[in-house]
This record gives sequence, C-alpha cells and structure tokens, in this order.
Amino acid sequence: MERSRVARRQDSTTNKRKKTGKQPKTKSKKPMWKRIFLLGFMLFIAAVIAFGAYTVYAIATAPELDEEKLVDTYPIQLISAEGEPLEGAGQIREYVSIDDISEVMQQAVVSIEDRRFYEHNGIDLRRIGGAVVANLTDGFGAEGGSTITQQLVKQSFLSTDKKLKRKLQEQWLALKLEREYTKEQILEMYLNKNYYGSGGYGVQTASKRYFNKPVSEVNYQEAAILAGLPQRPSAYDPINGDQELTRYRQEQVLSAMKRDGHISEEQYNEALDVAIADVISPGEETEEEAFTRAIYSRVLNELEEDFGLEQSDIYGTGLKVYTSINKELHTKINSEIKSNSTGTMVDNFPEQLRMGATVLNTKTGEIVAIVDSQQAKQGDTTYRDYSNEKYQIGSTAKPFFDYGPGIENGQWSTGKVLLDAQLEGKFKPNNYYQGFRGPNTMRQYLKISANTPAVRAFQEVRDEYGQEAIESFVKNVGIEPVYAGDELLESNTLGTAEASTTQMAAAYAALGTNGMYTKPHLIQKIEFNDGSSINSPVKAKQAMEDYTAYMLTDMLRDVVSASDGTYVPDPFSFDVAGKTGTTNEEVKGSERVIPKDKWFTGYSTDYSISVWTGKSVSNEETEALFKPDYAQYYFDYMMLEAANVSGQPDRCQRPDSVLSLGNELYVKGTKPKDLQPEKLVAPTGASVNYDEEAQTGSVSWSYDFDGAQADGYTDVTFTVTQKSADGSEQVVGTTGETSVNIANLAEGDTTFTIVANATNPLTGEQQSAPAQASYSIEPKEEPKEEEENPSDEGNSEDEPSDENNGNGNENGNGNGNGNGEDTTDEQTPDEPATDEGSGEGTDEPTDGDDSGTPLEGQSNGESSETNRGNSNSNNGNN
Repeated sequence: MERSRVARRQDSTTNKRKKTGKQPKTKSKKPMWKRIFLLGFMLFIAAVIAFGAYTVYAIATAPELDEEKLVDTYPIQLISAEGEPLEGAGQIREYVSIDDISEVMQQAVVSIEDRRFYEHNGIDLRRIGGAVVANLTDGFGAEGGSTITQQLVKQSFLSTDKKLKRKLQEQWLALKLEREYTKEQILEMYLNKNYYGSGGYGVQTASKRYFNKPVSEVNYQEAAILAGLPQRPSAYDPINGDQELTRYRQEQVLSAMKRDGHISEEQYNEALDVAIADVISPGEETEEEAFTRAIYSRVLNELEEDFGLEQSDIYGTGLKVYTSINKELHTKINSEIKSNSTGTMVDNFPEQLRMGATVLNTKTGEIVAIVDSQQAKQGDTTYRDYSNEKYQIGSTAKPFFDYGPGIENGQWSTGKVLLDAQLEGKFKPNNYYQGFRGPNTMRQYLKISANTPAVRAFQEVRDEYGQEAIESFVKNVGIEPVYAGDELLESNTLGTAEASTTQMAAAYAALGTNGMYTKPHLIQKIEFNDGSSINSPVKAKQAMEDYTAYMLTDMLRDVVSASDGTYVPDPFSFDVAGKTGTTNEEVKGSERVIPKDKWFTGYSTDYSISVWTGKSVSNEETEALFKPDYAQYYFDYMMLEAANVSGQPDRCQRPDSVLSLGNELYVKGTKPKDLQPEKLVAPTGASVNYDEEAQTGSVSWSYDFDGAQADGYTDVTFTVTQKSADGSEQVVGTTGETSVNIANLAEGDTTFTIVANATNPLTGEQQSAPAQASYSIEPKEEPKEEEENPSDEGNSEDEPSDENNGNGNENGNGNGNGNGEDTTDEQTPDEPATDEGSGEGTDEPTDGDDSGTPLEGQSNGESSETNRGNSNSNNGNN
C-alpha cells in the first residue's frame, strides 16, 4: 500500500533534521602548537629578511679600505687645561718591516691573539665560540673573540661604538682585507699600529723602550711580555705598571706558545724563573716623557674606570683627551724638583729618600700637577710613580679618624676638652714628646699632634655612635680603614691606614669646600675622531656637614700658622691649613724607633697639595735623613709656586652653621656639653688648727683635684681670706696646696674663707663656691673692780697689759698677713713644646719644683707635703 504524502513529508523532514544536527561534529580546529610554530616561523623569516637587508645596508655604507689609514697610527692626544698639547704623551712610533720582526715575536702574538690566523679568511667562527670557553678555563684575557684582521680594521677605519652596524662592517672589511693583502702584510700593519704602553706605539718602539734593543733581537721571554701588552697596556706595563700583573700576562702568552709548540716545557719553566725586573732593561727617556708618563698612565685608567671604554676603543682611534693639567705649573715644579734647583732647603734631597706629590684643584678635585718622583731620570727597572702608591698616612689621619667624626656626630666644639694621659688597654701609644700634658682642648691637641687625646676621641665616638660612624666618615673622603676581621683597629687613629698623595689631597680638599668631596681625576672631557665628545662623569658629593669641614679647617690653620704648631717653614701670607704626619719603624736589634715616612698635606681655597717622603731602604739607621722635614718644605715650595701661577687664594669662609665663642667654634643651634663645663668644684672639710699660746696655726681643707681635672680645669690654686671679729678682712695667702699658715689671731671669732681658682680652656679663669672655717678666742676676763684707792691710781697692772694686748693684736695681724704672703706659691704654666718631629724630651717643668698644680692620679685630701711631692715628680716627667 502506497504511503500517504503526509507520511512521506514527515519522513523527509525528520531525515533533514537529523543530518543538520550531526554536521558540526565533523569540523575540527588546528592544534595550538602548530599555530605557534607557524607564527614563529613567519617571524623568523621576517627577521632573516630584515637582518639581511640591514647587512646589505651596513656593507654598502662601510668605509673603503685605505692603505694610508692601515699604516698610520692615531695616538691619544693629551691636551693641557690651557689647550696646549702635552709633549711626549703617547705619540712615539718607529715603523718596522715584518722581515725585521723576530719569528718568536710573531709566534707569540699569533698564539695569544689569533692562533688560526694563517688558516681563516678574516673571520674565525670557531674562535668566537672558543673565546668564551678559553676565558672561563684559562682566565680572562686568555683569548679574544676578534681576529687580528678584525682588530686591525677596527683600529684603522671604525668608530668605538658597540652597534651591530659597526660589527657587521668590521667583519665585511676583514674579509675584504684578507683578499687584498697577504697575511704577512696584515700582521706587519697590526704590530706597528698597536699601543704598547709608556707612550709608545708599535712593537719596535716598545722593544727599544723596555729592552733597549730592536724587535729583531728579542727572545721568547721578552716577546711574551710584548705580545701581552696591547690587551691592557697601562696595567701590564713592565716599568710603569704592576709587575705582578705583567708576570700574570706573560705567563698566559708563554702558555699559549707552549700549547702551539713554539716553546718547550723546559723553556716555559725557565722563563717563569726570571723576575720581570731582571728581564727588562729600559732605554733613556726625554725630559718631556719623564714629565708626562705618570699623567698618561692615569689617563688610561680613567678612560677605563670612569668613562667605561675598553682598551680596543682607546688606542689607535685618535682619541683627544682634555686634561686638567696646568702645563706651566706641572712643568716648572717637575723640572726644578727633579734637578734640585728649587732654590730652597729641599735642594739637598738625600739619595736614600724618595718622594711623590699631587696638586689638586680644591674646588673640582681635578689633578693640576703630579711629581711622580724626585729623581730626574728613571731609566731603570725600579721606576715607580710614588704619587700614586699607597703608604701609611701617619698623623694626617687624625682629622678624619679621630676628630671629624666627633664633630659630625656629636657636634663637638673646637674647644672640647680631651685628656692627654697614659691609655689603658692593648693599644697604648705614647706621644712624640715626653710625658703627658693633662686636659686641654681638641684644637690644642690637633695643633701639636698629640696621640693619646686622638685615641680617646676615636674611642668616644666609637663607643657612643658605633664604629660605623667613623667608617662612613673616612670612606666618604676616599680613605680605606684597616680592620682586624670586622673590627676597626684603634691604630687607625695614628695612621696605619694606607693612601696615596692623590687620595690624601682629595680628602683634605673636601675640608676646603664645605664638605664636598670629589674623586680625584684629570680628564675634563674626551673627543672622538668623529667630533663627538663626553664630559667627565665624575661628580662632587656631600661627604660631611659644612660645619665639620670648616671647624677642622680652622683648627688645621693653627698647625700651619701658630708658633707652637708642627709646621716648620714660615707661615704663609694667605689662608692655608694642613697637617703633618710621621710613621716609624723599629731599628733592628734595639728598641729604638726611627721615622719611615714623612707627610704633609695642606690646602687653600684654590689648591690641595699632598707630599710624601720615605726611605728607599727599610731600617736605614739614621734620623738625619728627614732633617729638615722635606715633605713640609716641598709643600711650602709647591703652594707658593701655585699661588704665583694662579694668584693668592681667598680665605675659607665660615658657613652660617658655625658660630664662635671666644677662640673656639661650635655648631649653631646646639649646646654641646663641652661648651658648658661643670662649675669648678669647691673645697670641702675646712678646719682651723691653732695654738693660742704660740699664736700660730694653720687652716686646712680637702679638694677633689681629679674631679676638677675631669671637668677640664687646670692650674688650681686657693685663695684664703681672713675676717676678724672687728669686721676687717685680709688675704692670708694664695697657694696650690691644701693648707695655709696663720698667726696672731685676735680675740673673738675669726672666719676663714677658702675659694678655688682655676682655668678652663673654654671659659677662662673661674672661681669656685667658698668653703669656711671659724676659730674663736675667748677675751681675757676683766679684773674685778676694787674700791678706789688714791695710792693705787696709775699703778694698775692690768692697764699696761691691755695696751700691750691691743698692740699685740695689731702686730699679730700684721705678722699673720706677712706669714701668709710668704707661703704663697704663684705658678705661671709654660707653653708645651710642640715640635712633632723632635722625638726628644723637649718638655720643661712648668714653674719650678714649688709648683703645686696637682696632676692626674693625685688623691683628695692629701697633706701639703704629699701634694707638693707628687706635683714635683710629675713636673719632672713633663
């Protein structure tokens, strides 16, 4: 039976619906990783196309090969502050043919710089990867990434930037150079273009400078030194650099030569058994070279450290360096000092001594002049730049380790009282003068360079504020302390820390600029051969408060200008401050110590100058080497010469943060304890001991001498005043003892008043509160009245007695006064001897053996004789 239309329509509709519902399930998406891969591939293709296009652009814009540029050198040009060239600075070269360069020299260079030089076509892909491994296994510098050909191209044609364009051009030109020149021609140009230190370009110049022979004659030991120099010429320089670093680099080259079969194991070991100083044999230098060698060495270090340039960016690129060197001043002081023709006391400078000095611009920290050594010609293996070497700084450390941190953290005044007495503990230095001088101001003890007060100042800051307060202060001015583990050694107080004259000149310059410290430097700006330039990145920083800097300056003025300061030459006619310094060593086989180093560092508002002198041989058993004090006289000569060139400097101005009180300075807005000394302690326990029959006696009392001394009081004396029953007063006497004699007291109550008198460095003469003691003499009884008897009139026995008694009282008072005056001890303290360098007992007793001034350690309430005895004993030690 045929189905109906309706049924067939329903079946058709149903089938259609089922088909429509299943259709989406058959459609699927691509996996996520495939989509990422595809995107990455497309980006890679785009990058390749872009890199290729950029490479084409770099090659198209690369400079043409120019043989003149390949052969010529482009040395660093040093320009003075006045815009004049500094002669003899990095402009020396003698070109030599490859045929006149010894085979061992060529082998050494190829082994250390480009071992597959004769195999590659200008680019060594294996070397690029191998350089990383070599530097990790054999040490930094064992192998570079660029070939000799690439290095030659970069030095001859390209700028010093690190852009990809320059690297691509370098590789392209290296390939091109290899096609147009032979390997021997490329190596010849490379060896003649490199900088080898000491102002010399080219391997021939270097060979003559270091070995006094042509490069055709160098052996493998010498060749290893020369081949290692271009990487870091100033550091590896066997004369002017560090010979330990020279040995390190020589060993790297020798190892590479042994690896490549150019030398044997035996030759390698033999070479390392010979000291660098025994290998080199320098040739003569011109006067200009001798004057500029230290400058050139510092320029190279600054270009690396401050400007961040690499060695390959510095040499042979035509770099122009504008320095802060004052050519007139630098040339004059070097010429006259090195030829002993200054016309001063330093012209008899002993051969056994060495010296170095640095002159800085106080305001900018720029190096104005350098004296690397007193010797005019160094032409030997022992040359050293003494201005840049570090030595123990002696007492020039005291403003920074001892007194500066106290002013900075505790707002000490310049009149802070410190004690000069024997120290306790492990570190117990003595003074350069005999004995100890008790309490006095910080100003006085810095002026005469006393030791024990300086140590006490250090200890006080450390104990109250922590050693970090001292550490940060000295590091802020470029000085590195000495430690035992993490502990800051107390010996830093007297200068066991080491620094160079350049560092010390910069540290003291901060005192002349209200506390602004600038790292010492001599490059003002550099200019590349494309005309671009970079100014010095060195900036000033606030190292200390302005009040700290000025108060130290004001005290250091006294060192130079005061009659009892430690500066020996005549005072300056303009404002100069500074500090002496001495270090000692023990004489072998004895307990005697003699000077080892002598310093003087000082400054004006224009220049800061530091001078070091020291012995070339340790334990030279004579102190006469340092007499006169050459460091001081060299400083005096250079400061006057600087003033002649630039004019007399202005006076250092006191900042608003500093106020004055008498002769002392203090921080505005503070009331330091040392400006408010305790009141002078009063006498106690006063008593009168009197024999009425003998009509003599004494008044005695007790006194806390130690307490008065601890509060900063000196020269304690006592004034005793007598007040009689009739109201009359008289001074019995003034004495340094704790008793005074009396006599012939009148009837009735007699009162004695005792006051202490002393001197405080801050407030001058002071008087204590009084102590009193009384004594009473009963009046003699009047005779009973009797009946008047005319026969007895005028014959009374009492009347004459009364008259005599009255006379006796009057005479007694007079005699008593006289006795009191006879027992008075007046003391006038002498000024202490202050010659820091004497080392002899120059202290004299103050006013004779009768001085009753008690010293440290004297007990209270001692008898007159005990006090006198102690006083005399201590005066003898002073």
